Order: sequence, then C-alpha cells, then structure tokens
Amino acid sequence: AHGLRGKPLEICGLLVGRQTDSDSIVSEVHEVDSKDLSEKTYSMDPLKYMKIETDVQKRGLKIVGIYHTHPATEPYPSPTDMERAHWEGSDDLIFPGYSYLIVSLRDPANPEPRSYKLEGKRRPEDVREETIHIEQ
Repeated sequence: AHGLRGKPLEICGLLVGRQTDSDSIVSEVHEVDSKDLSEKTYSMDPLKYMKIETDVQKRGLKIVGIYHTHPATEPYPSPTDMERAHWEGSDDLIFPGYSYLIVSLRDPANPEPRSYKLEGKRRPEDVREETIHIEQ
C-alpha cells in the first residue's frame, strides 16, 4: 500500500525482524521518507533510520533489509541501486547481509516483489535472488 501511494515516485522503508543462517524473517515494515522525491532513485532519511534501528534493538529485533519501489521498471537492482548499496569508491557494502526487496509497480494492479542479497562487488553475478518470510 505504501508503494502504491507513492507512485510515481520511488518510496522506501526498512524490513525488521530476525535472520537465520539462510533466511530473513520479517515481522515489521517501517516506512521511511525518501529525500530524493524522484521517479528513479530513493535516499533514506538517516535520522529516521537511526531512530528505527535504536527502537528495534531495544526490543531484541534488528533491521534485516531495505525495501523500495520501481514505479515503472522491473524489480531488479538498477545500476544506481547497486552504486548506492556500496561505500563510495569501494566494493564494500554499506549494509552487508541485508535483504534488498524491490517492488515493481509497472502494473499497479499486480505489484511484483523480488528480494535479493548482494554478495559484495557491483557485478550482476553478485546479485542473488532470495526468498524472505513475512510473519503475520
């Protein structure tokens, strides 16, 4: 619903829960304002991120991923998504181990979610599709 309200802009947020050795278990989704107000990029408000991180840690949970929408394109990390997932000028991920959930809204009646783990570098072979589990 958050993504559809934001269309045609990219929106973003945080996935909160826990991680097992192989899976992300999401129990909460937190909307975070994008500072970009763009149809092609998002930029998470760092103060909101820190507030959510502090709150969930106090409750024994953790941030397990980031979600954002692609209003008109496929649910696959764009070159900009890959660039922004890494420290500038480095192959090191800003958030290693995070899930990156992308929801395509090119057909608003049928949102298309896909989640990925980034394995490090910025190459296509370093993007691995994954299954995430949402607890109700």
